[in-house]
Amino acid sequence: MVEALRVALLCPAAEDICLALPGLEEAAGCLETVERELREGACAPDEVQRELKLLKNDLRISRRLIEQGTAFWQGWAKRTGAGPAYTQAGRTALPEHLAGSRGTLSLRG
Repeated sequence: MVEALRVALLCPAAEDICLALPGLEEAAGCLETVERELREGACAPDEVQRELKLLKNDLRISRRLIEQGTAFWQGWAKRTGAGPAYTQAGRTALPEHLAGSRGTLSLRG
């Protein structure tokens, strides 16, 4: 499922990413079950340990793709002045030249 997300992140269409999310949620639920069983003392076979290492690598690659995509779009937004910038937490961030100022806006028309 993580591999499907990673492949979707390489595509320019947001729809591909949205299609990968339900499977990713299912995979997260399965991981919670595995984690709980391991904490309760279950022994993980070599195959499970190998799969978990591969998963860790896939997640690392996906995280980097997301970070690079975010940086790319933030850079374009900054260059074109389109839309607000966002913090890592997903909140709207004011441009640096406006961060400390307050003002009003008036429109006529």
